[in-house]
Amino acid sequence: GSLRMVPAMRRAPRRIHRALRRTFCEAKPKAELGWANWKSVLGMVVTGTGLVVYYNYEKERVLSETKITAIGKPAIGGPYELIETEKGETVKSSDFSDQYTLLYFGFSKCPDICPTELKKMGAALDEVDQRVGLPKVTPIFITIDPKRDTPERLNAYKKDYHPRLVCLTGSNEEIGKVCKSFRVYFSAPEGDDDDYLVDHSIFFYLIGPGEEFLEYFGKNMTANEVAMKMADVIAENESLRQMEQRQRA
Repeated sequence: GSLRMVPAMRRAPRRIHRALRRTFCEAKPKAELGWANWKSVLGMVVTGTGLVVYYNYEKERVLSETKITAIGKPAIGGPYELIETEKGETVKSSDFSDQYTLLYFGFSKCPDICPTELKKMGAALDEVDQRVGLPKVTPIFITIDPKRDTPERLNAYKKDYHPRLVCLTGSNEEIGKVCKSFRVYFSAPEGDDDDYLVDHSIFFYLIGPGEEFLEYFGKNMTANEVAMKMADVIAENESLRQMEQRQRA
């Protein structure tokens, strides 16, 4: 019985091949596309084109909405009350409300980042000072380490930086409040050991007249880039203020 199965097994591949050939041949179109079929094809093309147009429209709409949202200014900044180290007197943020200020949060025992950023701040301010018609900007250093940054220490520290630099300190609660309003991250270890570093975020904050937050500048920007951006923002803000003054007159 098993010997009679051998020829059938040998013929099996041929039968399979013929069956597959018939299947593929029958699958070939036997006639040209009729008008009804062409109408279906055209309908699919039109529908596909409509979907593409609609997709592009929706894409542009979403992007435009995103751009509008990005134009709005984030809720950064707020009133504060700290100690100005030079005179040892309490100052409020409103005391600077008639001028432009550039804020930086750091600490005097910072080994490299704070000195580098404060030097960059000074260089940027010197560039902005050369722009004719722009008001002077007051640089402000707010310590995030009031435990060690006494007024005496900060007064000595600021001598290495821009001559207009104002240093501010305060209690832990006051410093925590102003840092929170400007969304400044910092973390100092607890304990009695005075030999420690403070981890913190690194930004300059440009505040305009009326205590209005205008712009921030990150660590990745050069002094020239900060200066150019800051000058443009101040010039634009001054134009808007002058326009508002003319409208009120």
